[in-house]
Amino acid sequence: MRICLIGTGRMGRRHILAAKNVGFEIAGIYDPSPDAITLALDEQNLPRSIVFSSAEQMLTTVKPDAIVVSSTAPSHGEYVCLAADVGVKYILCEKPMAVSIAECDRMMEACKRAGAILAINHQMRFLEQYTAVKELADSAAFGGLRSMTVCASNFGLSMNGSHYFEAFRFLTGEEILSVSFWADAAVLPNPRGPEYTDRSGQLRAVTPSGVRLYGELSADQGHGIQVIYGCRYGQILVDELSGFMRIMHRQEQYRDLPTTRYGMPAVEVIRQIEPVDVVGPTESLWKAMLKGGSIPDGQCGRHAVATLVAANLSGEQDGRAVQIDAGLPVARVFPWA
Repeated sequence: MRICLIGTGRMGRRHILAAKNVGFEIAGIYDPSPDAITLALDEQNLPRSIVFSSAEQMLTTVKPDAIVVSSTAPSHGEYVCLAADVGVKYILCEKPMAVSIAECDRMMEACKRAGAILAINHQMRFLEQYTAVKELADSAAFGGLRSMTVCASNFGLSMNGSHYFEAFRFLTGEEILSVSFWADAAVLPNPRGPEYTDRSGQLRAVTPSGVRLYGELSADQGHGIQVIYGCRYGQILVDELSGFMRIMHRQEQYRDLPTTRYGMPAVEVIRQIEPVDVVGPTESLWKAMLKGGSIPDGQCGRHAVATLVAANLSGEQDGRAVQIDAGLPVARVFPWA
């Protein structure tokens, strides 16, 4: 199968590697930056003959089976719809899916109309740091997930926060009902360019059953990503960058005691899991999509974008809780990268 790629920046080059590992033939690449193209060609040992001067020229010439859209977010909608219209069967789009809810809807409709399969590169269901946690949290020893607390330094509400919205949805099996966000007063320069803005601050989101997501992503912190999962009978701590996991839960004979008895004798285990990676899980996503398996589809991507919209609105209103998909401004465009 032949694949084309739009966007050959840092993540785009990883997509090239993932596609090669899956077995795709790299049939075309496009990026408006000559430097980005040259770096991708050199790093992945690709011929200059596969470089095109525009995405439209590439897609209409190559007519690929699959495409990766890893440009910045404002162009995701244009390229996904173009790919669907020219008959590309498999479309993998980077996150955030789009810069408005309306654009998400347009992308999904274009793919539905063309019979294309759309996936958004929220790879959480393929990462051990989430699959292992889900298995543990759902077990009798832990009694179910009640909260997820992310201490993640300044990694951006849209840039990486959107990943955690999908991780939370995957772990709970529920979409987020409402979100509150307290944005930092300072807005730091965006590394992708002055035209883009991403917020830092503190977040709280809630599902219909009352499970909570907390995010500490403030601009005055600059190292590490650790997540604590609070369950009925225990806690799971994961250092995502190192793969360190600390697992602790009440001994079985103490499970029925009130939660106020928080210091009961416990089982504690330290284990190592795979540190966070993007190439391997992206390969797994491709394999699942090609086999018709479970993937983070357009609806997953849209929910993450709707949560981003609600969080930004909350940040503009001093942290007032905003309902997801309840009168949100679907046409409003946000300056996400």
